[in-house]
Amino acid sequence: MKVTRSSLNGVALLTPPRFDDARGSFRPVFAQRLHGEGGFDHAWSEMNLSHSEKNSIRGLHLQDPQWQAKLITVISGTIFDVVVDLRKDSPTFGKWESFTLSADHPDHPSQIYIPEGFAHGLATPDGPATISYLVSSPWNPESEKVLAWDDPDLAIPWPVKNPQLSERDQQGLSLKELTC
Repeated sequence: MKVTRSSLNGVALLTPPRFDDARGSFRPVFAQRLHGEGGFDHAWSEMNLSHSEKNSIRGLHLQDPQWQAKLITVISGTIFDVVVDLRKDSPTFGKWESFTLSADHPDHPSQIYIPEGFAHGLATPDGPATISYLVSSPWNPESEKVLAWDDPDLAIPWPVKNPQLSERDQQGLSLKELTC
């Protein structure tokens, strides 16, 4: 498996091996051996699947204090993926990074590993996409929070104009509000 480390400590882009033949293709979404060798060895708690239509934004989601590590896999389509470091003791606290992840494009990885302490969001500028999420701890509604996708202090250049947003995502908190 190809592993590319991000400038945000702990975040990594993953490209599991893909096997193509006349029938189609095969690739592991999670393999304890492969992911463990890359340093992404977790006892995952839940697996979720989401589908987003073109021009949607989901996020920036987090759980605090019950943080979650995440292994995100693009099952179909392409996404603009964003992570924001919210670890107060981190030298990159408040910094964000974006990535293009794709199920089929060979120049883009299909997975991202996000350690605990990050907010995560995605956009679908090029069309619909389906994403699976492995998370390290169960969903906890009392810990659930949303960092505003359009926080001017973050100034993330989302590649979507007039995005489709959930009501919850429209009411996200600024980084300043979230970390007070």
